Amino acid sequence: MYNISISTTGGIIMIGKKIRNIRKSKNMTIVELSEKINVTSGYISQIERDLISPSLAVLKRLSDALDVPLSVLFTDESSNDVITIPKEERTKVKLSNINVELEFITPILKNNHKQSEFEAFLFKMKPKTWISNHSITHESKEYIYVTQGEIECHVGEKIYTISKGDSIIVPENNNHMYYNKNDDVSEALCIISPSIH
Repeated sequence: MYNISISTTGGIIMIGKKIRNIRKSKNMTIVELSEKINVTSGYISQIERDLISPSLAVLKRLSDALDVPLSVLFTDESSNDVITIPKEERTKVKLSNINVELEFITPILKNNHKQSEFEAFLFKMKPKTWISNHSITHESKEYIYVTQGEIECHVGEKIYTISKGDSIIVPENNNHMYYNKNDDVSEALCIISPSIH
């Protein structure tokens, strides 16, 4: 069961219009989308014209077929919506060159969607492990808040030890790496601004 609570300042979000815009941005026809989620093209047409309200199960199938997080369907372009993402609904990403799984607490916008102001994710580091196989550099600021254990942050030639409750800000375009030198798992919250995905 998916429990997403949406509150807006402007009233009801027109989900149908949002679905149509995403579908068109991916150059997908109504027929192609209907075949992907095993419904009729007429049913999709009614949804897109906001003539009917699809069930949450259908919305989940639509989000999968359109390759966007379910929460994106509820996001208004004005970004005035309140979006809740239940723990079990978080997007988890494992990159080949990263040694940790990134558990996003913000929606991931893909393809033609405008860049987000920031993205935030949780990650856990196993004992005696580097976060990556090589140094990390990007054009965004990176904020790390340690929620459990201790993490070494290597920035250039300097090493900063960040313990539970501590935070660090790494400016843009700085080579950096994280290392868990301890015998226990360390956990942290990372905020990157602006988003790099």
